Amino acid sequence: MQTLEPQKQSSHTQRNDSHPASRDAQRGTQNFAVDPAEARAELERLLASPDFPATPRNRRFLSFVVERTIGAEGANGLVTAYDVATRIFGRPADFNTMIDPIVRIEAGKLRRDLETYYLKSGRHSTLRIEIPRGGYSPVFRRQEPARDTTPTPGATSGDLTKDAQAELARVLASPDFPATPRNRKFLAYAVEKELAGCQDELTAALIGQRVFKRGAGFNPTTDPIVRIEAGKLRRDLETYYLKSGAANPLRIGIPKGAYRPVFSYL
Repeated sequence: MQTLEPQKQSSHTQRNDSHPASRDAQRGTQNFAVDPAEARAELERLLASPDFPATPRNRRFLSFVVERTIGAEGANGLVTAYDVATRIFGRPADFNTMIDPIVRIEAGKLRRDLETYYLKSGRHSTLRIEIPRGGYSPVFRRQEPARDTTPTPGATSGDLTKDAQAELARVLASPDFPATPRNRKFLAYAVEKELAGCQDELTAALIGQRVFKRGAGFNPTTDPIVRIEAGKLRRDLETYYLKSGAANPLRIGIPKGAYRPVFSYL
């Protein structure tokens, strides 16, 4: 995959964390190897796709940093957390990234949404947009369009319990399953309890206490940790099955609004 790098300029801008407007700045240039029209066309395809799951606000976030980087916004491609926060997230002029991490948090979500798109319909694109970790300036990479193939499922034993346990082991062992250690424990707990017939232990209250170490008085209504982490776990499973898990004979899923896993044979 070829990265379309910006041409270097003779002057350099150093990062200055002492002023909110310059904090977290990423230096860009006005002259790019990628054609701005091509970059905008890819942005339009991405934003129009149902496979790009970003929120409306994060779609504006992406549009802003792309336009800033390819020059339409001026400022020589300079992208700062301060500008994103005040222009996209409605933060006041005294916004401070050290106190309010909104841009960093939403940038992480946007990176995951871009990955999801390029694992789905975006795999047919010849150009991809990425936002590398540690900054907010997008980069543009050439990629070979993927060819659609039908995966051949592997063999199964015919015993759901054995097959589900084997699939859980494959998922947890794969580098393509990006879940945190805590959410790996969440998945293992859910699968084990479901297979053991202990569905009454798959409530938000018990998961919060046993997996997330909340106290006996844990209330999932006031502390949404389980709901939030279940959403992340769903996305991590989706990522895995779009990558190396595509040909697995059985899939594990966590339906929205529930914590009981489901098992589906291909």
